[in-house]
This record gives sequence, C-alpha cells and structure tokens, in this order.
Amino acid sequence: MDDGTDDASPGAGNTRPADGAAGRCGAPSGEGRLDYAVHHDTIGELVASADAVVVGRVTATSRGRILDEEDVVYTVMNVTLMVEQRWAGRLPTSTFTIERLGWERVARRPGWRGWFDDGGEREWRVDGELHREQGDRGVLFLARESGRPGWSVLGPEGLYLVDGTELADTGRSDPAVRTIESMTVPELQASVAEAAAAVGRGELQPKRPPGG
Repeated sequence: MDDGTDDASPGAGNTRPADGAAGRCGAPSGEGRLDYAVHHDTIGELVASADAVVVGRVTATSRGRILDEEDVVYTVMNVTLMVEQRWAGRLPTSTFTIERLGWERVARRPGWRGWFDDGGEREWRVDGELHREQGDRGVLFLARESGRPGWSVLGPEGLYLVDGTELADTGRSDPAVRTIESMTVPELQASVAEAAAAVGRGELQPKRPPGG
C-alpha cells in the first residue's frame, strides 16, 4: 500500500475518454440524468482509463464555476480531497479538487414561470450522481481535466464511498457499481493492483467513446 503522490505505480493509463465531472457532460439535462461518453463495465476498464486511483477524504467544499443556461443558472460545487492512499497512477500533490453538482437557480425573465417562482435556489441533483460531503472517504478513479488544470471522476462508476473496510451500499442500480460495492476495500485494492499490472503489460487499454 502506497500513500505517496509523486511516484508512478504500474497501472493507470495516461489517456482517457471525454467523460467526467458535471461541467464536461454536456449541458445540464432536463431529464434529470447525466450522459457520459463512456461507461466502464469492469475494474479493469476503470483502471486502464484512469490517470490515478486513490483513497481520498473530503476536506472542504466551496462554490465553483457558474453554468448559465439562460432560464436556469447552475453553480458547480468544488470538492477538495486529501489523498490517504494511492493505489495506481500518479498525482503531483497530496490534495486535489474535483467538481460535483451544486445548485440551480432560476434567472428571472419576463413571462417565464417554472420551479422557482420565488427566485430561490435549490440543490442540483440528477440520477446516478453520488454526492460527497465533508468528511466522506472514498475510492476514486480519476482522470485529468482536458484543457485546464484539475481532476474528474470517471463517471458514476468511478466513485465508491468507504465505511471502514467495506464499500458503502449507496443503492445505485448500475450493474458495475453493484458488483464493485459488494466487495471489501482490500478486495477492491487487490483487483486494482491486478488490473494495473495488466495495463503495464499492455493487456488492457483505455476504453474510448464509440468512434473515438
């Protein structure tokens, strides 16, 4: 087990598909769900597509960038995590920040009526997105942000909450998530190490979007 952040470990690939945090999944969906370019069905696919796999603890949350969709304005939440263990890949620092869904607010326009007639703000939630709160610990399959500094999680199947030596049952219905959440933390760590070794041998490649 390695809790360092500087050295490369055999495993995680350096390329990834264009999926990840809230702002890079396309415009906010009116259907209440996130559409990711790639779904990772196995631990091997996650490890091969990730730049790093870590156990991290949420140390702070803050308001982040704003996505103006005219009638509704979305505010992203920045989530800062401290690395407790690095299972695969490379991180240059012991802390990092990812984005999660934050808040939505109606931008008033003449004659427009909707959810927020009082002009208030509410939590922005969609199906399949697991929220992280201060103090939460989790296993994260991370990818570098494209075109700007930062990290993102490889879709909903790239984040698992840790409860002692168990992975928390979050009630998500995705088959890959259900399979992984049935594992213990040591079992998942061993599977990540096995997949990382396979990546190092060239036996696993990053999963890419259709036509990518």
